[in-house]
Amino acid sequence: MMSALIDARPEWADKDVFEADREKILRYGTSIGISVEELLRMTEPDAILGLWTAAEAAQAED
Repeated sequence: MMSALIDARPEWADKDVFEADREKILRYGTSIGISVEELLRMTEPDAILGLWTAAEAAQAED
């Protein structure tokens, strides 16, 4: 899974960058009603990237 994510977002190879974006994904996911447990169980790269994209869009609107 991680290699697919790094292929899509090469900057996520940097642990600090990945952790910052992971926090953003978790905050966004919980804000739309997904539990932390569900978010942490996600393994589908497309779903994770979709949440990241939505989190970025939501942040851009603020």
